[in-house]
Amino acid sequence: MTTSNHQGLRIPRVDFGPLSVAFVWGVNVVAQKFLLRTLSPAALQSVRYGCVSLLLLGAMWWMGRRVGKVLKADFRGLSAAGLLVGVQLLTFIYALNLTTASEAAVIISTAPVWTAVLTAIMGLEILYLRNWLGIVVALGGVSLMILGGAAIPAAHAPARVAGDMTMLVAAFLYALYMVISKRLMNRHGTLAVITLSLCIANLVSLPAGLSEAMAMPWLTLSGLEWLCLAYTILLAGVYGFVTWYRSIKLTSPARTAVYQYLVPVFAVLAAALFLHEKLTGLQFVGIAVTLVGIYLARYRRPESQLIA
Repeated sequence: MTTSNHQGLRIPRVDFGPLSVAFVWGVNVVAQKFLLRTLSPAALQSVRYGCVSLLLLGAMWWMGRRVGKVLKADFRGLSAAGLLVGVQLLTFIYALNLTTASEAAVIISTAPVWTAVLTAIMGLEILYLRNWLGIVVALGGVSLMILGGAAIPAAHAPARVAGDMTMLVAAFLYALYMVISKRLMNRHGTLAVITLSLCIANLVSLPAGLSEAMAMPWLTLSGLEWLCLAYTILLAGVYGFVTWYRSIKLTSPARTAVYQYLVPVFAVLAAALFLHEKLTGLQFVGIAVTLVGIYLARYRRPESQLIA
């Protein structure tokens, strides 16, 4: 769908829903990094996703979705997916605690690359030369980012390389979750599966972080820290998930997925503005190379479809 200006030029329509979510998710990495200055990783993740899962359940109820019926229909599959995403979320937050927000955002965005690798290995999808080239290019871009950040102060990243490697694991785990939950999403809808997966993920995050959350100095948090916490729960969590998957339903997965490329871009800009993170020239090259690689790895011919 397009609109015309007075000169008769046709301008592509901008989907403001997924565009806003890309911005929100990019800034969310920075908000979480800021909160980690005060909160422990396990405490932050358990509180955040405990609240997000409850609010998403409320949103599903408001939309008239019977999540209990979905859970009963595929309890084993949803349980496996939920436990996996629980481990992935903890891996992500611990990695973010060790590295910079900029590098974390770019590295976690490589999840589609690992999805392509997994679907090829499992025989679910055919990858072409362009896809394999994209995988190599994306990993090369990540390598440039890691090598180019050798001089980053420890205040921003106490164990940067270890954090980057752990974030790669988090990206792989998220890709694995997307692959094994594909049939569930086709059957029950993406938002329902995401919501129930996050509820089950609390079985991992709550035992790991509940005691730490209870010991955190919540009453001493600043107004800005409370604002960041609300942001990660309400905007990045509830608004982000609902709006993103509503956009997929109203348009198409391919059209919505384009906006994912903007998430690390917004994150890098926000990290520079709010956390004063500075990237080297080699890291900027690495980001550009990584995004090009992700684009190539995601490329699909019309006849190439993930087997449901």
